[in-house]
Amino acid sequence: MTQRQTLFDIGSLVDYLQKLNGPQRAAVEWGAGPILILAGAGSGKTRVLTSRIAHLIQTRQADPTQIFAVTFTNKAAAEMRHRVHTLLNEEMGIHLEERDLWVSTFHSACVRILRSHGHFLGFPNHFTIYDDSDQLSLVKACMRELNVSETTFSPKSIQGRINKIKNEGYDASNYKSTYGGPFEDAFLRVFSRYTEALKQSAAMDFGDLILQTVKLFTEHPNVLKAFQDRLGHVLVDEYQDTNRCQYLLVKKLVSSAGNICVVGDEDQSIYRWRGADISNILNFEKDYPAAKIFKLEENYRSTRNIIEAASRVIANNTERRDKTLFTNNTEGDKILLSEAYDEHDEAFKVISDILNGVTAGESLNQIAVFYRTNAQSRVIEDVLRTKGIQYQIYGGLKFYDRLEVKDSLAYLKLIANPSDDVSFRRIVNVPPRGIGNVTLERLMDQARVYGVSLFSLLEKSLGPEPTITVDLGRSRKSLLEFYNLMAGLRAAKPSLLPSDLLNMVLEETNYRSSLQKEDSVEAQSRLENLAELRQGIVEYELRSGGDDPNKKITLETYLEEIALVSDLDRYDPTAPALKLMTIHMAKGLEFDRVHIVGLEEELFPNIRSWDAAEPSDIEEERRLLYVGMTRARKRLFLYFAKNRTVFGTSHFRVESRFLEEIPKEYLETKKADYFTRRRHYLDRPGLPPRSAHGEEYSQVGDFDPGFEQGPSDDEDLRAGSKVEHPIFGLGIVRQVLGDDKIVVEFRGRGTKKISRKFTQLREV
Repeated sequence: MTQRQTLFDIGSLVDYLQKLNGPQRAAVEWGAGPILILAGAGSGKTRVLTSRIAHLIQTRQADPTQIFAVTFTNKAAAEMRHRVHTLLNEEMGIHLEERDLWVSTFHSACVRILRSHGHFLGFPNHFTIYDDSDQLSLVKACMRELNVSETTFSPKSIQGRINKIKNEGYDASNYKSTYGGPFEDAFLRVFSRYTEALKQSAAMDFGDLILQTVKLFTEHPNVLKAFQDRLGHVLVDEYQDTNRCQYLLVKKLVSSAGNICVVGDEDQSIYRWRGADISNILNFEKDYPAAKIFKLEENYRSTRNIIEAASRVIANNTERRDKTLFTNNTEGDKILLSEAYDEHDEAFKVISDILNGVTAGESLNQIAVFYRTNAQSRVIEDVLRTKGIQYQIYGGLKFYDRLEVKDSLAYLKLIANPSDDVSFRRIVNVPPRGIGNVTLERLMDQARVYGVSLFSLLEKSLGPEPTITVDLGRSRKSLLEFYNLMAGLRAAKPSLLPSDLLNMVLEETNYRSSLQKEDSVEAQSRLENLAELRQGIVEYELRSGGDDPNKKITLETYLEEIALVSDLDRYDPTAPALKLMTIHMAKGLEFDRVHIVGLEEELFPNIRSWDAAEPSDIEEERRLLYVGMTRARKRLFLYFAKNRTVFGTSHFRVESRFLEEIPKEYLETKKADYFTRRRHYLDRPGLPPRSAHGEEYSQVGDFDPGFEQGPSDDEDLRAGSKVEHPIFGLGIVRQVLGDDKIVVEFRGRGTKKISRKFTQLREV
């Protein structure tokens, strides 16, 4: 052990272990070898993971430097570090700094490895990290260079394909295409050129950070061996969210001793769309046959009604292990299921329920509204603004993606790494300097001829000792001014803190003064964002010891930190505002009251064709609802609309199949007042005709799609009967109109009025 550690204190250890329940304590105390901890929602997984780290150190099974723990967000990593630090320092008497613990995100860990060992792969230690927008910009530049039409081939589609391939552990050199045709040919050309451009710019995208680390360990086994010898214990949080490349990284780091501990819950695997592979956690014992499995099934977060209802829903999945969540919490209120006339009625119901909670004394910052897609927030926001209710949206435009912030950071990136062509192209004419696209294209052509970066081209042609001659046309003077500006900023970098360097950038480039001269509301907002950016840098400097003259704060380390920040890392639970977000964004959060809207077929589950849906797609959607339900501590509200406007046309909707999986004893159901609501909405000025797949409402008179009707004279079919149509598939009879006509609501096909004389219907 290190000298910082005190003598082993068995008393403090026993005191702490007594705070854990039986399965938690067993997982914490287990010795060497592979461990799988199946942690249900709200079962204390972070407590177990951090307790195990502290336990390994306390019992001298590992030195702090021998432990490597990874998770997915900076927020989660910071919380884990803080908890371990508190346990060791305050409860176990072991004194060490938080920074002595290697607890980080996957991306941060790989950056740390590549900064020190990336030279084996030909990367400098100051490489730039490209975020999603930088990556898309580079993809577009490569497409233009190769004359690949953005109209015919979507840049975003190509970007997504590149990310998917990298998540699976491949790059342009070893990817073997199984497709053919013009799109594939164009993609392979762009992918190859994109890879070359990254290397030339001394840059990596997010996928590269993991992929290049795996490549480093594969091609340089001596480097891998050094890390394996050093890291005696590997711990992974949220293992169900790992993709193939992350899986390979972890597998390589685990030494022959096999000391790996993973924590996860396959029922909360909701990121398949970005590469997460649920089989990683389901097949853990195949990778590690000697694995010991612990199940954490007691939920400490939610009421019994919420937990039991969520458990009944997720039990319908087949891709899961045998575990059942339970709680000793109170039974709590029933889940409120509200039926709405349309999305506007739904929004009013949501806000009414929220205001009732606030009136009853509940805190607005402990209330959240979840939706399946970002587009659903608009109607809710309209009502919130009308009511004057403060709210925050998570998952929209990120702070670091705003125009003025991206511009300022591009200057800083180019100062730190003059090979960064993406940043060069972004700011060479910002603010305007008379350097147009034609000039930029000429520069790019010349840079390719000489095999250098754009800034290096200027340096070699316009610098103090020019070595090449480039025809820069009428823009020569402007380019010379830009080169001198950047050369001056680069020369000032070593003597300035990042916050002071940002100030210098904004002054020397006239970026700030140009906004001040604009004198508009938008310009003022952009100036405020720049002030917020500087404040963020100052806070980073203080966190990193900027007030200590012995601590070296560099521009590169700041750029690394903000490149890896996520929108969730900026989440502030104390802000006095209602929280709005997609359920994907809600993962890892919890609230006293949760409102989930849009529980309808084709929206949630977000499956376009009911009949053609793959079982795995449905199971992923069911897991998503399970995650949303288990974010609620005290109250849960579910909503669906019987009509919703899609692409400008209102259609009848069918309530989500998942609602049928919640037993009625857990629900309190509120039906919509259709006659009042319909009259109210039809009276609105300028309302377009409402239709369901081309059929006007008037065709079925005053049909109420939620109306419960008793038996008709026709005894074999009645409202509520389930039927199958040879074309429309499965449906539910909603109304019987005399001897011949019935109204049937089909899943994913809307509501149809059908003549039984001319249609073959089979009762299910």
